[in-house]
Amino acid sequence: MPATILHADLDAFYASVEQLLNPDLRGKPIAVGGGVVLAASYEAKAFGVHGGMSGRKARELCPQIIFTGGNFAEYQRLGDAAIAVLHDFTPAVERISIDEAFADVAGCTHLFGSPEAIAATIRRRVREELGLPISVGVAGTKQLAKIASQVAKPDGLVHVAPGTEMDFFARPAGRAHVGRRSGHRTQA
Repeated sequence: MPATILHADLDAFYASVEQLLNPDLRGKPIAVGGGVVLAASYEAKAFGVHGGMSGRKARELCPQIIFTGGNFAEYQRLGDAAIAVLHDFTPAVERISIDEAFADVAGCTHLFGSPEAIAATIRRRVREELGLPISVGVAGTKQLAKIASQVAKPDGLVHVAPGTEMDFFARPAGRAHVGRRSGHRTQA
């Protein structure tokens, strides 16, 4: 039986939206928030900045960081649009936050191809239609699909085929996720 569960997670979502809305911020270390970092771009994460960190600590780690106040209406609009792309493939979508969802594509592979092909199409469409990066994990269970999407970050796709789960966890990237609580969220 093929792995048919997808976990789709928009990468550094709030920060990516800010960079989309203001092209001058692209490629720069940014953080959404002020007193507390709500989200950090990958450029800021390279300095150790992450969500939940104080703004003061973020400035210590990355003096050139740019703080933005946030565009929550745009976050909601773009998050909804990304989840709508998943609904174009299957009605079996379980949204778990503003920027991530599970999708069971078992019933639509005869229409759209393999689960991995569907995941690749979702990634392409979100990038082309919304201008946002998204990582997707494909696996046989929700928990494993979520771990695969985290391993895929940033902006990637990881497919854990049935029977290869132990090999996946034997790799360094998979091992890094062993022991995390189910549903643990890394910084957006």
